[in-house]
Amino acid sequence: MGFWSTVGDLAKKAGSAALDEGKGALERTKQYKAEMPSKSDAELARIAKKDRSHSPLRAGAAIQELESRGYSKDEIKYL
Repeated sequence: MGFWSTVGDLAKKAGSAALDEGKGALERTKQYKAEMPSKSDAELARIAKKDRSHSPLRAGAAIQELESRGYSKDEIKYL
């Protein structure tokens, strides 16, 4: 196999892995958005604060749910 064939194969594998990861993130986002409406405002505030660094998709879904309930971004910070 030539150099450029090898480079092309590696690029294809990297692109495929990135696509798979993107699909997984989209699926997790949908799951998180579906579970948030059943949670209380206090639970959502806790998720938004605690999960921000290790699960930003979940924290984002919690923040979106709080905003849909009428909270502003500033109010969410102080919940």
